[in-house]
Amino acid sequence: MKNKNSKKTKLIVCLILGLIFPARLLSMTGERPVKYDLKVELLPETHTLQASETIVWTNLTQDYVPDIQLHLYWNAFKNELSTVARESRMEKLFKRYRVKKDEWGWIKITSMTTADGQDLMPAASFISPDEPPNPFDQTVLRVVLPQPVAPGQSVTLNLEFQAKVPRNGLRAGYYQDGFFISQWFPKPGVYEEGKGWNCHQYHLNSEFFADFADFQVKITVPEKFVVGACGEEVGKTVDSKTGKATYTYVQQNIHDFAWTASPRFIKVERLFKADEEVTAEEYRQVADLLGLSLEEIKLPDVRMILLIEKQHRNQIERHFKALKAALKYYGLWFGPYPYRTITMVDPPFRTGSGGMEYPTLFTAGTSVILEKDVLSPEGVIIHEFGHGYWYGMVANNEFEEAWLDEGINTYSTGKTVAAAYGPGKLPLRLNGLPLSWFIKLPAVYDWQTDRLFSSTVAKLDPIVTLSWKFYNSGSYALNVYQRASTCLYTLERLLGQKTMAKIMRTFQMRYRFQHPKTEDFIKVVNEVSGKDLTWFFQEFFFNTKDFDYAISSVETTEKPDKFEGIFDDQPVKNSNHQKPEPKKKKQKIYETTITLRRYGEARIGPKEKLKLKVEFEDGSVEWREWDGQSRWVRFTFEKPSRVKTAVLDPDCIWLVDTNFSNNSYSASGPGHKILAFQSNLLWLMQNLLLTLSCLL
Repeated sequence: MKNKNSKKTKLIVCLILGLIFPARLLSMTGERPVKYDLKVELLPETHTLQASETIVWTNLTQDYVPDIQLHLYWNAFKNELSTVARESRMEKLFKRYRVKKDEWGWIKITSMTTADGQDLMPAASFISPDEPPNPFDQTVLRVVLPQPVAPGQSVTLNLEFQAKVPRNGLRAGYYQDGFFISQWFPKPGVYEEGKGWNCHQYHLNSEFFADFADFQVKITVPEKFVVGACGEEVGKTVDSKTGKATYTYVQQNIHDFAWTASPRFIKVERLFKADEEVTAEEYRQVADLLGLSLEEIKLPDVRMILLIEKQHRNQIERHFKALKAALKYYGLWFGPYPYRTITMVDPPFRTGSGGMEYPTLFTAGTSVILEKDVLSPEGVIIHEFGHGYWYGMVANNEFEEAWLDEGINTYSTGKTVAAAYGPGKLPLRLNGLPLSWFIKLPAVYDWQTDRLFSSTVAKLDPIVTLSWKFYNSGSYALNVYQRASTCLYTLERLLGQKTMAKIMRTFQMRYRFQHPKTEDFIKVVNEVSGKDLTWFFQEFFFNTKDFDYAISSVETTEKPDKFEGIFDDQPVKNSNHQKPEPKKKKQKIYETTITLRRYGEARIGPKEKLKLKVEFEDGSVEWREWDGQSRWVRFTFEKPSRVKTAVLDPDCIWLVDTNFSNNSYSASGPGHKILAFQSNLLWLMQNLLLTLSCLL
């Protein structure tokens, strides 16, 4: 009776949702390369999964494909010889993953056949596609097919597999009876026409890349567990004899599937009602900004689901407020959210799964002690939701060009947080205690901290670097997140807010449900701006050039009444025979020479100009411009007043400048210099602490 009522309830809910949520999957109706049918049971006592999987892979290229390559990500946590374990040992300061005895994780395919029953296990072997090769890594499995898959044809693989949940396996793990399950099933790489399979092994500093697919997943857990997953829950059955519940989730056009289960979750649902969250004036302003009609920027309603740990129940409203802000601003600026649901997870304690994104689901992460003016967990919620736009819908290859998600989303997060909340205080803690209890910390915008972070790695690695080829985890994180974001903020200041807004909207909507590359983003920038900004990306994304323009010296001397020396006589004729004017007291004239230097290798574009603003003691202001191509330039001023201040780039367009302290001059004397030094030292300490906290 209970099962029947449950089915009836689900049917009624689905019908109601069909009326509430408009059909808006028209942009997602194209053919997907992959279809998944997964059935999995969680066995909490042994921390294992027992699963079956049917993969239907369709060849949408003109190639004849002889094999299929599968990611088996959890084998990264199988032993000390995996690529992840090896790369972790290379880290000198921070080890994001530590191999611990008896906490291994793995995935094992026990059966693999074609639709007609042919056994594929003898044709399967592990490969190591990346340099340097690692013959001990088992995260990529190559399966030679009985015959090549012709263009337009499909192959079906039926698999049985077992998996051991890693104790803390980088984004997936368990603690007591709380589980977060991600990257848990055999998943094909992306086949690229003329190139073959793009299927990298699991690396310490990389995330993921997969084709868009349709999913149907049945998850069986103990009845007392609360479950959350990607997609929409469309069914639930309970077996009273075994005490187990099976949940069914479906979702079209996503490229990954993650889920979580814990008896300690509180599940709360709310509806994002667009007409209540966005005013008519806000719609009008955004339409004017983007040059679009009101209909084009109209937002849909979205069902919001929160799974939150019981000890954090007093934070429910803060979580939903942040999620509403993310749905609102990402939707208005970049395009409407196209799915019916979004699930927000306060991840199970000590599972190593906080702050991570999956299609239609993300994990945030919080603590029992919160600070009023520190935007945490708000910043994490907005950031991880935002990945649903760039990682989720635009879906670049994060193994090879991580910045297209991480950097763009860090930039997007900063703008959303600023619009919704304004500046926030720095989230610094010591042994779990907020430093704001003891020190008065400043409120800052994300772009300010992004710039500070990025200045430390400008000469270490290019932003566009294979994820596993960065110098270390710090260089990877600070380049693809903060430095890429700083470059985008610089681009916005260079082009103007309106042009940048159109660039971001165009890139998001044009490449939804595709796999764009850096050159695609550059093409959009050039097209929308009407300028060739290839130089910008060459200087700041593909090179390790330091950008540092400076005022190197300001020298002022009083111009003398007479100059000593021998001069040729220059007789002056006075045809009118006028009486000479009485002598007046001569005004002092000061000659000031300001030298600008380019200390870094990076340069501004050939058509750009650096502005110099010079203010004199009499209140007058002079402006000069420099093309910035040479190593130095001098400007000379003759004025009846001394220089008071000089500022290079007074509008702070070039946020990529790694040393702002040499961009200005003041005649205030040594006291001013001391204050400047103290200020710089404070920011350096804050930068160091923030960097350490983000890498721990």
